[in-house]
Amino acid sequence: MIKRIPSALALMALAGSANALQPAALFNHETVMEQTYQSRADTVLQSAPLRYLDSEKRQGYASGGEVQVVGRMRRSVLDHPPADSDLSIIDHYRARLTGAGYRITFECHRANCGDAAGWRLMMGKGVIGQNDTQHYLLAHKGKRADRGDYVSVYVNEVDDLPRSVAVSMENAHLTGVHSLAAEPGEQQLFFGLNDSRLTLADLLRVDRVATALREQDDLRAGVIGYADGTGDEVRESNQDLAQERADRVAAWLSEHGGAGWVANHGGQVQVPPPGEKGRRWRRVDLVLEIHEAEKEALDTQADAAPAPSGAEPASTDEGNNLSQGDQDDETDPV
Repeated sequence: MIKRIPSALALMALAGSANALQPAALFNHETVMEQTYQSRADTVLQSAPLRYLDSEKRQGYASGGEVQVVGRMRRSVLDHPPADSDLSIIDHYRARLTGAGYRITFECHRANCGDAAGWRLMMGKGVIGQNDTQHYLLAHKGKRADRGDYVSVYVNEVDDLPRSVAVSMENAHLTGVHSLAAEPGEQQLFFGLNDSRLTLADLLRVDRVATALREQDDLRAGVIGYADGTGDEVRESNQDLAQERADRVAAWLSEHGGAGWVANHGGQVQVPPPGEKGRRWRRVDLVLEIHEAEKEALDTQADAAPAPSGAEPASTDEGNNLSQGDQDDETDPV
């Protein structure tokens, strides 16, 4: 059964760099199938559902997104009693991680995670189970998205026996982010009070836009930061804060997507209505859209496109009910 340990002990068990994630300390009556420790490891953690590619260039399972992290690694494989469901186990991990100050960066459940066979290839030894009993989460703890402690947990079961595979990266730093391209559109990134730092989850969203800029020449991104303020002094300092928020997003897009495709519109201070507060006043608006010049070029090409060779003009005789095009009712001999 899951051991309901006191919150203080949970904090010690999940204290990050001082004490590594110790899955065995969070449970009781579990069987430790494997434990691995490396003082320095270069590890890839999944940050999106897996996908299956079937094209001329590539066939097989592929990551839908991942982060590459270097740090001190601990990997544990636990078999849980049949009385503990796969869902209760991932819920327990999530509660203990968030209680210890981690933020959930990505989470998926059952078939939404992709094919379980793909997770077996990505996460290696110990991963088993079916699509309808799998769960995964990625969590991060640190002041910066590219520094701190990272934890990934995969839960599945086989023959009614739940199993969890947990990877903890301590005192780690981010060395790479790989994301699928975002679709054109607008999104908002929210910030804490007096803070301009991106969370890991927000960084992954920004990187998807950078991937789109890198892969599609006709796309452009626009960034504008916001902060709240009422007095003159507050407005002046928060103007700088709004600018910092926009600059952080624009800097990542420029470095990883292309400086020529990013428009940084700076920061603005908005005054909330009396009595209204909330994160909506502490945000960055990020827009990805087709460049107007490209739109005009596409429209011009469409207007200038010649009619197909030999095509007859459409009939304007309203009394003529004959359809245009081939209307051969004869049947070819078999």
